[in-house]
Amino acid sequence: MTQALELLRQKIVELQNELQKEREKNATFKQREKIAEMSSEVVDSNPYSRLMALKRMGIVDNYEKIRDYTVAVVGVGGVGSVTAEMLTRCGIGKVRG
Repeated sequence: MTQALELLRQKIVELQNELQKEREKNATFKQREKIAEMSSEVVDSNPYSRLMALKRMGIVDNYEKIRDYTVAVVGVGGVGSVTAEMLTRCGIGKVRG
């Protein structure tokens, strides 16, 4: 029993070290700046501009507001991972998994 407990403690230390390395690696990650105003013009600098066509067609009234929302996706498996990707592509403000 004590041997199993010691193995678990070692595994916890290993995982904590791995987590610390990932945090340090991600600390240098530079996020893309938030676009101040979403334009309906299709340009490379605004990856969501193609979706603004929905506004021009009258399907959506205020597409820019989608950036203010936060969505939680419970279960990021086969369906949840695709859902999270699509929400990101649509320009949702924050996705939590």
